[in-house]
Amino acid sequence: MRQPWLHTADTPAPSGVPDDFSPRSATRTAGGAAVAVGIALVVMAAGRSPEILDAAYGLPVVAGTETIIAAAEAWDGAMQAIGVPGVVEAVRRVLSAGRA
Repeated sequence: MRQPWLHTADTPAPSGVPDDFSPRSATRTAGGAAVAVGIALVVMAAGRSPEILDAAYGLPVVAGTETIIAAAEAWDGAMQAIGVPGVVEAVRRVLSAGRA
């Protein structure tokens, strides 16, 4: 049974933008979505670099722990060098001011 609000592939949607999962509908490629997710993960890791370093220091001593700690220290040092902690702190101040 065809749903009345879905348009066929050869009939354009009333708004001009097909939104019916037809071949003409606006979709993103898997590569484009992966790039967007990757950028989001890097931004999140940049803002949490002190916490990542703290978590690395808390790891149990096993093979590879020193490598993880060195990578976390390098990441945190790079984020401090470009001023990310200051920006994160300023954003936290602005957001906490709205709660008061």
